[in-house]
Amino acid sequence: MTPAYLAWSATAALASLALHLVGGPAEFHPGACAAVRAHVPATIVGQPLATRAMADAVCDHLADEAPTKPLVLSAHGPPGVGKSASHAALAAALYRADPGGSTGPPCPGRGCPGYRVVFGLDYTPDEKPAALAAVKASILDHVASHPQSLLVIEEYDKLDCGARALLRSLLGAGAGDAARAALARSVVVLESNAGYAQLHAMVEEAGDRERVEPEAAARVLKDLVFGAWTDTPCGETPADASRSLAAVDHFLPFLPLEREHLAELVRRRLAARAC
Repeated sequence: MTPAYLAWSATAALASLALHLVGGPAEFHPGACAAVRAHVPATIVGQPLATRAMADAVCDHLADEAPTKPLVLSAHGPPGVGKSASHAALAAALYRADPGGSTGPPCPGRGCPGYRVVFGLDYTPDEKPAALAAVKASILDHVASHPQSLLVIEEYDKLDCGARALLRSLLGAGAGDAARAALARSVVVLESNAGYAQLHAMVEEAGDRERVEPEAAARVLKDLVFGAWTDTPCGETPADASRSLAAVDHFLPFLPLEREHLAELVRRRLAARAC
């Protein structure tokens, strides 16, 4: 079952409040760190660079008994390489004792209320102020009900000025801000297709996917987002853009897949259909 989605529209944002009544795991499982380390890299084909970094960051966040901000991960890469599958696998590992098994409430799915995906930017200028206010209220209501949330924001690099301001108000808030406090125990994944050309070039230059340096890839992705935001100013200063990016703890590079990875994906799909 697909995850329950929150839309970037006033109607869908308000309707999503009803989903908070669905039963299921609302807190991270006590063994979540071990589950994340085992399940996410094993589930996502061909992305050890990104999935190991994701697991390390999540485990560090879970080990902090009193975090002051949410863990914010920015996942980049071309479509179809495992970005969405990785946060679905992360949800299963965070909320279930047996993420790859069949017992317990389904996660992802309607039995997994802590996992939310925010997507879509299709609303008219007249609707925009009310829509953004409704989305912000819905997100804050969600994390108030589920303080240990996995919140995903898709295509965040394409956010317009109003949505960027909303994101900055949620993730770039200073110490003591109510939004920052509400989100502090949560994990936020920002998903973007931006950077795929740069990541492909890094693989070509290195000559081998295994030789791509994580720190170099993260730096390229961060510079790319900063450049995109400063090239399309929204009444922001470079300091505003820097403050927004400072909320991101890790940039995760999802590299282009190769022939053997596609063969493995086909093998897994056929095996799943045969069960």
